[in-house]
Amino acid sequence: MFAPRLYFRARPTTTAVLRRCLGSTADAQTLDARLKADLKAAMKAKDKVRLPVIKGILSDILYAEKNPAGGASFSRGSDADVAAIFRRAIRRRNDSIESFVGGGREDLAETERAKLAILQGYLPTQLTVEQIEERANQVIQQLGVTGSKAMGAVMRDIGISTAEAPKAKIAEVVKRLLTSSP
Repeated sequence: MFAPRLYFRARPTTTAVLRRCLGSTADAQTLDARLKADLKAAMKAKDKVRLPVIKGILSDILYAEKNPAGGASFSRGSDADVAAIFRRAIRRRNDSIESFVGGGREDLAETERAKLAILQGYLPTQLTVEQIEERANQVIQQLGVTGSKAMGAVMRDIGISTAEAPKAKIAEVVKRLLTSSP
């Protein structure tokens, strides 16, 4: 006699099981993890605007990871590195919007504005010039330095990540404060 085959039914996957296996997406800390979770959500929702934007950013992240520019290292886990890619994508979208408006294609400019809003939603709130000045003044007073020669020391100790403000903006404020101080 043949023994009957036992077929095991797969348990239905619950969100609790998925979270335990894949890690919770609700408390994801990095931008990369948040992007991947949003990619899944956009695919499930069949979001025609959000999905290509997220795929494009993930593609840019993968490209930066595989081909580091100028020997610089890139880390997916570093929000500062990922934020730099976001800023680059935002700059490209702004250039596209200007070109479309200049060419009289307001319909394409609107779609680019929608994509731009999606990208800006991922970046942390940017520091204002006043907040950068406040932090820079604190560091300058702590170090007790003046003159533009101390710019490197101030930039090193200021503690503002590139995700919070672009380095060029920070450097401009620090330089202005160091040259204006007596």
